[in-house]
Amino acid sequence: MPYTNCLQLSTIEYLDLLDDIPYKYIKKMIHEDDDEYVYDVEIIDLDCERIAYCRTQFKLTLNVDISQGALPIYVDKTFTIVKEYNNSSGIALTMLDLYDSDSDSDEEE
Repeated sequence: MPYTNCLQLSTIEYLDLLDDIPYKYIKKMIHEDDDEYVYDVEIIDLDCERIAYCRTQFKLTLNVDISQGALPIYVDKTFTIVKEYNNSSGIALTMLDLYDSDSDSDEEE
């Protein structure tokens, strides 16, 4: 299922993706609080063995300052988060909103 590849901070917070990332990497992201900025996220559906549950993998790429001095040095750091949720939950409805129906129509043509 193709999903959008960019998420706003409010959606990332709603999906609880920040809970699994150390604070030192996300503190700048939280303090900026700019909901117009979008973050690169790769969303992949995984097989789930539990009945009536869904499992999804999120790969969130952040541009992180690794320097300790005055001149910042930025590198891309990727975090992989796997979430399991009930298919009738609010998270499942949010995932439906993230579904990119345009890519399906492109594949059919």
